Amino acid sequence: MSGRRQAPAAPRRRSERARGGRPDLLVVLAVLVPLLAVVLVLLGGGDPAGRPATPASDSALTRTTLVCPSAREDARSRVLVATTEPASGAVRAGRGEQETTLDLRPERTASVTDPDTVPVTGEGDLAPGLVASRVETGPLAAADCLPGAARAWFTGVGAGARHSSVLELANEGSGQAVVDVRVLGAGGPVEADDLLGVVVRGGETVRVDLSRTVPRRDELALEVTTTRGRISATVLDQVDRLGRSEPSRDWLASQAEPDVRNVLLGLPGRAPERELVLANGGADEVRADVRLLSADAVFRPEGLDEVRVPPGGVTRVSLAGVLAAAEDEGVAGVQVDSTGPLTATLRSVSGGDLTSTVAGATVGEVSALLVPAGPKSLVLGNADAVGVVEVTARDGAGKVLATERVEMAPDRASTVDLPRRAVQVVVDPRRTTVSGSVLVTGDGVATLSLRELDRAARVPDVRPGLP
Repeated sequence: MSGRRQAPAAPRRRSERARGGRPDLLVVLAVLVPLLAVVLVLLGGGDPAGRPATPASDSALTRTTLVCPSAREDARSRVLVATTEPASGAVRAGRGEQETTLDLRPERTASVTDPDTVPVTGEGDLAPGLVASRVETGPLAAADCLPGAARAWFTGVGAGARHSSVLELANEGSGQAVVDVRVLGAGGPVEADDLLGVVVRGGETVRVDLSRTVPRRDELALEVTTTRGRISATVLDQVDRLGRSEPSRDWLASQAEPDVRNVLLGLPGRAPERELVLANGGADEVRADVRLLSADAVFRPEGLDEVRVPPGGVTRVSLAGVLAAAEDEGVAGVQVDSTGPLTATLRSVSGGDLTSTVAGATVGEVSALLVPAGPKSLVLGNADAVGVVEVTARDGAGKVLATERVEMAPDRASTVDLPRRAVQVVVDPRRTTVSGSVLVTGDGVATLSLRELDRAARVPDVRPGLP
């Protein structure tokens, strides 16, 4: 409308009086109301919409994508896929032209051969309880396929000539993701500007060779934080031994968060080299008490003193002699209790084969592991109460090969021998939470740890923010 209209004359005279006397009420309200809303938010009195704060809620999970690491060079590799839910249908595995469809049915295990990084996607009823693993022979190895996570820790990585690691960052989203990698060393945090703000475009994988990016001889730990998008991170660890033509390679599993109790289950037998690596991401020194876990008790071995881990640092402790002396005690795991949160990995080398045992998560609901064929055992521990665990072992066709009911108690470990042909191990804890790992032997040793399977989607409470 044109400003030459005569109708607004009265309001204009009111404004003229306001400039000469007291302030206009509308002007005052226009200034004070937004300020009052901001003050209420800052003081915790509410938000601009007037709604109280509420926690995130769960909703039905309609889509799950698990990412399997790339295969090792010259290995015979497969990706195994199954579901713990009573659902049937098609899941997608692979990328682009390499994508294939797998027919998934309850209790059965499907497989696909693919050397590249493999995303496995289930939708609808196949989204909850989806599980996948990459298994290899020549030599034996296995790695769990994981959903994207905001943060992951890798403890005991290397960046030297004889011990080196490659960090793999996979982005299965459509937009780009950004990752910060914090590096900890024996003397504290390591300067690594090239690992800050790493960009991974949608549908691509970035590999970081630590021996070229941060060449060092000491033990390292990585804290991988996704600041934008969604990333699945894995580490391929490599150890070169003098006198051997080929290095030994194995995947190093991640740990979600540091903890004041780390329980590492599943120890390869008679390994002459066993090194416990502890990382402290905090600002204060942490003291750690290392104990051994058996079916009867948890006990401190002779000759092992308290371990001190500096702030932002990594400490390595040899457990070769301690574990060798305790072989007759039926030791099934290592327990680390500390004054502050730590992450932990036990690295074992036997006959040139590298195996890493990582502190696993605790599970309180049905979980499953897909494992290679061969001699194997399930080690359970870290129970928070007296309870039982139902263990079911199946072959690839879904046939039940064995079932066992295991009684659990705190500060105890239980070992269950599994059939050689078992490829699917289902664990159902009742009245307790537990940690667990499957140890497989053959032309090498492989370990896989239980994790909580995604069954619901977390929906955040979204509200108007400050301008």
